[in-house]
Amino acid sequence: MNRDFNRHLALLLLAAGLVLLAGLGLRDAWPADEPRFALIAKQIVESGNWLLPQVGGIPYPDKPPLFFWLVAALYTLTGSLRVALLLPGVIAGLGVLALVSDLGRRLWNAQTGIWCGVTLLASVQFVYQMKMGQIDGLLCLWTTLGLYGLCRHLLLGPDWRWYGIAGLSAGLGIITKGVGFLPYLVFIPYLFAARFDWPVSRHSWRDRRWLLAPAATLAVVAAWLVPMLVATAGNAEWLAYRNDILFHQTLTRFAASWSHVKPFWYLFSNAIPWLWLPITLLLPWLVPAWWRDLRQKDARILLPGGWLLLVLLFFSLSSGKRSLYIFPALPALALITGYHASRLLSRAGVQRILVALPLIIGLISVAGAIYALMNPHQVEQWLINVPTIIRTSLALLAIGFVMSGTIALTRRRRVMAGYAIAMGIFWIGASLLVAPALNDIRSGKALIAAMQAKLEPATEIGFVAWPEQFLLHWQGKETHFGYRRDPKQELPDALSWLTAAPGRMILLPDTLQDPCLDPVLLTTVGRAHRRNWLLADLSALRPHCRQALAPIVISDAKRDGQSRGADSGS
Repeated sequence: MNRDFNRHLALLLLAAGLVLLAGLGLRDAWPADEPRFALIAKQIVESGNWLLPQVGGIPYPDKPPLFFWLVAALYTLTGSLRVALLLPGVIAGLGVLALVSDLGRRLWNAQTGIWCGVTLLASVQFVYQMKMGQIDGLLCLWTTLGLYGLCRHLLLGPDWRWYGIAGLSAGLGIITKGVGFLPYLVFIPYLFAARFDWPVSRHSWRDRRWLLAPAATLAVVAAWLVPMLVATAGNAEWLAYRNDILFHQTLTRFAASWSHVKPFWYLFSNAIPWLWLPITLLLPWLVPAWWRDLRQKDARILLPGGWLLLVLLFFSLSSGKRSLYIFPALPALALITGYHASRLLSRAGVQRILVALPLIIGLISVAGAIYALMNPHQVEQWLINVPTIIRTSLALLAIGFVMSGTIALTRRRRVMAGYAIAMGIFWIGASLLVAPALNDIRSGKALIAAMQAKLEPATEIGFVAWPEQFLLHWQGKETHFGYRRDPKQELPDALSWLTAAPGRMILLPDTLQDPCLDPVLLTTVGRAHRRNWLLADLSALRPHCRQALAPIVISDAKRDGQSRGADSGS
């Protein structure tokens, strides 16, 4: 049986690898988060400062450094920032898939374990998130490993070795993103189960080995925290970084978030319904089945299911919410769904859903492509130019037709195979055809290339109100005037810097207006990220302003005008 499980797991991981690896190296970092993370990793390698992450030479306190370290290490090994940024998601995806499948096997049987893995791979958010260069994929690996270890101990144990590994994983999660402690929430349903005589592993609370996991967590966190505290001591700029990352970006951000403020129910109404497809469409069958399990005191459903609800409650209590926050809870949902998957697939209603969902996605792709081809100027505000619109539309048209044809051929006898093939076509087609077509526009590379084509190689550029992708792609001399600083405060410094030496220009969005700039003499570079971008040289300054502006020299101290309360979008 184990041999069959290993063979089926290998096939599942192979299929997942094909989907997750598709398109690796074919696109650059895309906003909102990826360019910032890529720039941080690139500057780690270039500066040699691995302990204190920076963006454009300014401390970046929003997140702990483990993800940046991994991307920087992969960048050093591969020499490709494109590969290094997206590879952690592939690694994490395969790891999470293996953990969920193995835990399902141990809790129930080998067949159920594979169904748990299949359910996870079939979920929209799993593939979507693991193919992105974001922190949450790596965080999901650590939270899943933590939950795996705690379930091995609390449901199948006692197993103190896995209990200690769970603690190590929680520590790695914390230095990846502050919420890495989430696996410990499983103790709440465990205590309920132990109190009311559910079948769980029991061990005396007086046993000192219960301290093993917390000690392991603290040891991992201390391995980063202590050197960071030592390195930041005595420097005002880095002391501000220390206070920000330890307090402002954790306690304050949770209790009184300053960005992405949403109502309590946002995750349940705006994120879960589509990100957790197709599972959300199966809830009419799943909820009664889970209720029967709980009435029979099945702790294998109570612990991961209770943990899942607590994670959702935790993120819902914070005023700041993003759809990606719920991602660490998805493996637990796949686990308790996979337990019932084989029985659900025999139902006609479930089969209709698995036929309809990819068919609808395919038909929407076809309809959207046809509309864009017939009305290119209607979508120009998003895709910038007609060649990009045509290339993207033709890719979507091909993907949609192949998906629809696949479902038409498999809808009667091979429903699950049809769903898997159609969704595989969608993800792989989007990675190989759509993403490369959009890359230059989405990444900001097209605008930087257009700007460099207009300038002499020796020109020094000053970036005003700059998105990270501009700094990431620029080749040549550059400066900027603060990170997350009020653009209206940046612009006077930029104009003064412009007068300080010949051969300088500034890039700014057209949303910034200043009486010292003559709009007639500004050069339009292009449109990117919903803004038009303009170049200004010394001739664009009105004569009376050239004399009034005192030339300045930009130093690291001057650049540090960032707003500590600004949001990173992550």
